[in-house]
Amino acid sequence: MSENWNAHVWVKWKPEYKNGDWNWVSKMPNVKRAWSTMGEWDCCLEVDVSTPGELEDFVWNNLKKEDWVWNTSSSWSKEVWASH
Repeated sequence: MSENWNAHVWVKWKPEYKNGDWNWVSKMPNVKRAWSTMGEWDCCLEVDVSTPGELEDFVWNNLKKEDWVWNTSSSWSKEVWASH
């Protein structure tokens, strides 16, 4: 179990982007992990930030400036149980 909270950003791509390349991930050092997802969102990013303000700065000053981003939603999570 971890005492740390993790920041996640859910991203919806613009329709014309579809399944584009993932090369942009290497240009964003704050992104620790990236998942392709099915359903309402197209991907989920685990972001290396410490505060809600840092997360907001990343979303508004980095991620939302990308021309393929249509919408985002962010959340925080903390592991409370794991089966190892």
